[in-house]
Amino acid sequence: MHHLILAGGGHAHLAVLDSFRRRPAAGVKLTLVTPHPRTTYTGMVPGVIAGQYQLAQAQIDVERLARQAGGSFVAARVTRIDAAAGAVTTEDGQRLRFDLLSLDIGSQPAEQGRIRAAVAVVKPIEEAVAAIEAQLRLWQGRNPRFGIVGGGAGGVDLAFAIARRLRTTGGQVIICDSSTRPLSGRHPNTSAQVAKALHHHRITFLGGVEVEAAEPDGLALAPGTRLKADAVVWATGAAGHALLRDSALPVDERGFLLVGDDLRSREHPQLFAAGDCATLASHPRLPKAGVYAVRQGPVLAANLRAAIAGKSLEAYRPQSETLALLNTGDGRAILSYGARTYWGRAAWWLKHRIDRRFVAAWSGARLAPD
Repeated sequence: MHHLILAGGGHAHLAVLDSFRRRPAAGVKLTLVTPHPRTTYTGMVPGVIAGQYQLAQAQIDVERLARQAGGSFVAARVTRIDAAAGAVTTEDGQRLRFDLLSLDIGSQPAEQGRIRAAVAVVKPIEEAVAAIEAQLRLWQGRNPRFGIVGGGAGGVDLAFAIARRLRTTGGQVIICDSSTRPLSGRHPNTSAQVAKALHHHRITFLGGVEVEAAEPDGLALAPGTRLKADAVVWATGAAGHALLRDSALPVDERGFLLVGDDLRSREHPQLFAAGDCATLASHPRLPKAGVYAVRQGPVLAANLRAAIAGKSLEAYRPQSETLALLNTGDGRAILSYGARTYWGRAAWWLKHRIDRRFVAAWSGARLAPD
């Protein structure tokens, strides 16, 4: 009997669970270890914050998926990995032994050492939703100023969502980023379109600024200036979980587990990883985005099966261009694909359909008409 532990309920592990649900493997004991029985799909979170969806519409029951795959579910976070002994330790003190361990635990926002006050940190996403909702309720009708640290897709998406909620009660949203343009990782055409949409929604983008710290009364900016804010959302770039480095696993300079094209650790062949927690040695600068994790899922599922059977593994090849769809909170979305960009209702319709179909597919639910 081979014990396969899946740590984390990310996008790639959905495909693994579905693979074992559709085609059970004899002689395999499967265990999913993740803190929440329902995974929140990040692509729909801005819509939840904006009031376009209920939180339940953006969640996938991973505990049920694990049971349907013939596995067991442990509602806990892995706090230690002993690769040599083949065991993980959870936050509640359980020690679980494994033959194969697959990690899909996501990432955490970078530079959290600069946080010196209560802020809404965008990951874990379940906690972020609750924290942002609490701030919106606290400041309802009081014309608050929200400061968002990070001008990437996550920060911009949330800025549009929060601005949508503040539209009727009043308030201000300000994005701070060290880059001079929003979404600096995408084509300049996309940045220009996003800047236009931010201006339309009266969201201020402060580019080329360094946030030294998040403090009780707002943000300390270099050199020696301050930005008053009633609430702060920390949406900086991704960093690896301390779990990986503390477990003496091979990580890159940002703390992500290094894996080969087969999504397997070279130093510890019993370890696999996908999604934001992993860095492909052959593509070290690949963005941390769900579109890659989704494509990695079927490869990960096939390779876990192959490793159990002692067969050769296949390689994952990342796509050269990725589609991005940003919800602007007003019934429109910004579509970005390479140099092509578009802001309008058709992009929102496309995003709405893609997101709802994704959640429905894993939930086993029939897609209700709009």
